Amino acid sequence: MSKDQLRPILLHAHLFKNAGTTLDWSLERSFSDGFCDHRDDANMRGNPEYLAKFLRDNSGLRALSSHWLPFPLPSLRGAVLRPLVLLRHPIERILSVYEFERRQAVDHPGTQRARDGDLQSYVRWRLEERTGPVIRNYQTRMLSGIYPGKGDQLQFERAKQLLDSLPAIGIVERYTESVVLFEQELKEDFPEIDLAFRRQNVRDASDHRTPEERREAVEQDLGELLDPVRDANSLDLTLYELACERFDSDWQSLNSAEALLDQLDSRCQRLGAT
Repeated sequence: MSKDQLRPILLHAHLFKNAGTTLDWSLERSFSDGFCDHRDDANMRGNPEYLAKFLRDNSGLRALSSHWLPFPLPSLRGAVLRPLVLLRHPIERILSVYEFERRQAVDHPGTQRARDGDLQSYVRWRLEERTGPVIRNYQTRMLSGIYPGKGDQLQFERAKQLLDSLPAIGIVERYTESVVLFEQELKEDFPEIDLAFRRQNVRDASDHRTPEERREAVEQDLGELLDPVRDANSLDLTLYELACERFDSDWQSLNSAEALLDQLDSRCQRLGAT
């Protein structure tokens, strides 16, 4: 079967608190009924055979998002799978996780701890091994396909291998540029793709600090917990650094990058983006 006969399917690995809701908003707008925001986590988690069958059974799907994409992805006869991943600095991400759990109306240990205490008390609890590793090398664990696992070198190598295989890597702190790269890398398979966006699920739209300024503020708020947090996210910090190096290289190699940014900005403005 020639490349032109293959069915391209875009797969968004929606990592918790990594701007995934905004990307899903764009994917639904771009693909309409051809997009699926998959929520059957119990069946999807760690089950590539389920994903393959789901894609076969839903032949009209062109894009799917899931919090639990099973890596490595399955082989699917007659199709080519195009995964999308956004990475975020693990220190800044911690505040987003904390504030998200504070806002939730449901009661479970994470939401209760977040509502009942400040950032430090919540992080101190989350650093305990008996809790879910949502702020302990979370991105490495998820992208390795071994979750929760031990947060070890094997998981790091598998996550790195996945990133190395991607046509483009997104960085949350450089979301607009990430969208430009995604569109350019995907346009051959999806000529009509339009990932213009209005930011979704934003905790404070009036916060105009740079990512570096927000991260420094979180580091100050963590105080004596900063070093333990860094230790607990050593794999994520390294993975993020490698992803940023790849991102910078891809961006510098992109022809007419500034013009493409201006075009995306115009599309976003027409959607009422701020």
